[in-house]
Amino acid sequence: MTHSTPTGPYPTPGPGSGGRRVKDAMVATVAALAGLLLLAAVAGAVEPGLFAVPFVASAGIVALAPAAPFAQPRSIVLGHAVAAAIALAATAVAGPSVWTAAVAAALSIAPMLLLRAPHPPAAATAALIGLTAPDPVYLLNPVLTASALVIAGGVALGRVLPGQRYPAYWR
Repeated sequence: MTHSTPTGPYPTPGPGSGGRRVKDAMVATVAALAGLLLLAAVAGAVEPGLFAVPFVASAGIVALAPAAPFAQPRSIVLGHAVAAAIALAATAVAGPSVWTAAVAAALSIAPMLLLRAPHPPAAATAALIGLTAPDPVYLLNPVLTASALVIAGGVALGRVLPGQRYPAYWR
């Protein structure tokens, strides 16, 4: 027997549920592997920044909890975009440093919540930018490009893998 939670279907503990847990774990692992291989392939061919840790974390969230609010396309795109914009502004004012990274990551939280687009890896995007001060075009590539790839990978896997449905909603 299974029940749905905000993050997806999980087996109810009890006799015979071990096989279902193994199957769920394997499906999540295959989904994560496929999504990360897509991201790695495009990163290797086009832009190494596409494989930055925040985007890898986004792909992992989509694979592990495809129904969670923070895994939905709106949260991924708006979360990363807002966090990147705030961090770019912070580095323009204060320069790159661990302090700028910390402030940028913290300041990215409120806009994500106000926009109803919470996405925890986006705070890591802000921190990464705060540490490195990339060119402002970083917002478009790799931030928005990687976000689109993560979403596209989730949609494709949601159509192919049994029990995977992604996205849960587009709004």
